[in-house]
Amino acid sequence: MASDEKQIVAQHNDLIQAVAKMERMPLKLFEIIVGSYDDRKNTDTVYIKKKLVYDLLSLEGTNRNSRLRTAIHELHTNATFHFKTKEADGSITEYSISPIQEIMWNHAQDDIKVVFAPKLLPYISLLQSNFTKYRLADVARLNSKHAIIIYKLLAMNYNQYQYYASRKFNSEKLDEFANPTITIKELRRLTSTENKYLGRFSSFETKVLKLPLKEINENTAFSISYDKVKRGRQIYAIQFHVTKNDITVTDNGLGILQSAEYQRALNSPYTPLLATNQIIDMVTLMQDQSLVLSLASEVYPLYEKIVSDYGENALNKHLSYLKEHMNKVAKKGLTDYLAKAAQNRIDQLKNSSNARKTEEMPAWTKKSSEELTKKATPEEIASLKQRIANRKKK
Repeated sequence: MASDEKQIVAQHNDLIQAVAKMERMPLKLFEIIVGSYDDRKNTDTVYIKKKLVYDLLSLEGTNRNSRLRTAIHELHTNATFHFKTKEADGSITEYSISPIQEIMWNHAQDDIKVVFAPKLLPYISLLQSNFTKYRLADVARLNSKHAIIIYKLLAMNYNQYQYYASRKFNSEKLDEFANPTITIKELRRLTSTENKYLGRFSSFETKVLKLPLKEINENTAFSISYDKVKRGRQIYAIQFHVTKNDITVTDNGLGILQSAEYQRALNSPYTPLLATNQIIDMVTLMQDQSLVLSLASEVYPLYEKIVSDYGENALNKHLSYLKEHMNKVAKKGLTDYLAKAAQNRIDQLKNSSNARKTEEMPAWTKKSSEELTKKATPEEIASLKQRIANRKKK
């Protein structure tokens, strides 16, 4: 598994908004398991190093095995996700999914084996086109269940904001993603506090908003504030205001500095397109800053030209073609390969377009409707008969 600072967790947005009645430790363990899944291997099984779990869950001392066992049992017992989807006919389908089918570990071995339930795999696939990205290290530093849930929820909205901003979406919709409004009823559902903090609103605000947001602001790249939305005298909803720092300095002693330029490249809409088409995986994108920067400077401008001149569908077809036909390319040669492939595709599209433009059209297409509908003269009819007779003699 990659370094936890660079590990990306990708979950389908439906799963982000689902409810699982887990406490902090099993919830964080679930994030570690999801972050370890790689659907390119075509398996439902994940192996996780115990040391990584100990580090991310801050399990120390002689009782860490006992605490890990408790977290695993709680995860297996309580990790059932409930959510709804709206069908094309307007009807609502409800789902309950138990994500973990089996967990095995041996006290004398280094790995924990986790088998996912097949039904869950589409929702956690790294290669889903509709995914939420967030750093596993951020989640690991959050010590409250409510902080983890709110972090993931707002990360989902912010990533949608970044995606649509790059597409120059209308400003009103962008504002909704950057400043999402969530009703108190929905917040209670998401945080499983429907029957908690029911007295004064200040109690709910402290436990579910103030303390969790303080954690998020101090331990992640997000800066979050909020306003209360009232209906009459009642607080009906919370509007969050989300910004993200471009520069993130890690605290794991590796001295990794993620520059603003790298962050912009990583957030480009073409980065997830490469991942969803299995041309490059997200973990590699997160590990290799120089590769991402070279893609942004040499490949993405060509993709931009394809989209601006020939439409998004042309780029999607190009990447789909590469997915099916490209052989394994060494990582150090990937940028050159993709740049040459994109330029060749631009040349093909350009030549095809020019051919259509210069194609000689039949002479009749240049005539006016009056010329096309007027009757032929006797002389023109005689001339036509003579040309037909001459062809027959040949």
